[in-house]
Amino acid sequence: MKINLNYKLFTAMSTLCFSLSFAQKVEFTVPKSIDVLENIIFDFKNDYTKEIAADAAAMEDNFSTTVDLFNLKYDGGNKNPYLNLALNKGAKPKQFIERASWMVNFKKISKKSTKVTIDIESIVPDRWSKKDVDVKLTKSTGKVENEIKEFLLTYKRPNFSSVQATADAAAEPTEEQMAAAEAQATAQMEELDNRRLIQQTTSKKLQALFGKKQLITLPTTADTFTKLLQIQPSEPECETCKGGKYSSWDIDEVFNLIYAKMNDGEEYYALQYYGDQKVAGLPYGLVFNESSASECKTKFARYKAQLYQTTVDVDANTSSALTVVTFKMDNRFVRLEFGNQYLTRLLVSNKEQ
Repeated sequence: MKINLNYKLFTAMSTLCFSLSFAQKVEFTVPKSIDVLENIIFDFKNDYTKEIAADAAAMEDNFSTTVDLFNLKYDGGNKNPYLNLALNKGAKPKQFIERASWMVNFKKISKKSTKVTIDIESIVPDRWSKKDVDVKLTKSTGKVENEIKEFLLTYKRPNFSSVQATADAAAEPTEEQMAAAEAQATAQMEELDNRRLIQQTTSKKLQALFGKKQLITLPTTADTFTKLLQIQPSEPECETCKGGKYSSWDIDEVFNLIYAKMNDGEEYYALQYYGDQKVAGLPYGLVFNESSASECKTKFARYKAQLYQTTVDVDANTSSALTVVTFKMDNRFVRLEFGNQYLTRLLVSNKEQ
């Protein structure tokens, strides 16, 4: 856990927010100063924490921050130990919590004693679980509270030796490295500013193609795509395809969709975007030239999405780096490609790519 500390006074409203809703407050005393606890709480880790900046609020005798757990999966009898999920009527047994946050508050009792209060603050189901999980009735099991208590009571920060300090000093960046980093940061800011100027549109053809706001299931036929798009396909020759050809649709001059059944039993469709605008209309909130690889990995975390780098051939002598996110959704293997750091291609297959 990293710290992003904003010092500010607690108000009555903020205190109220900390104690709302889940009503599972755990309190205990730690025989350490509040200053020590403020420093070490950001070292707390378990299998579900991430190295992200954590907000904090402080005044002279009080300090608070959150402990956040990510990607908590619930699948029938295989339940994550940190939350007792309250499910709405008719909910599916498989649920996924993107993030659960516990508020941790320190109150100074004396120079060497601190009162600790831990209270679950928020629960964020993923888009598939929002309608099934009752976040107001969901409760903490007490496991993370016990882990934090044990950590605060026993953890001691390691002492860095003078050798390490010397090594750190030697590792300080040179003027050239600092200038290069500054130039890179400036270029990145300019790119972000330019991207903010790009308007986002919604493609009616994409909306028609994914009218049910989900991916088209396999097996299917070329006629399915033709009826949805109201566009007749071309049928290029293909030696490895069933019938010696596959189907291809050009859409709005910026999309190309292909559908193929291969002789080895593979069936797939792939949608490629060639434009430079941000275009919505895909299912699950995906946006061409806007959705990033890291966002998509998080979005599809319940399906154990994997992010990796690969290369694609540009021509006989040249290859190009490509970022890919892959996952299996039901009986379909999905591959998202990010040719320019943002989503440019979607492929769905009955076999893993």
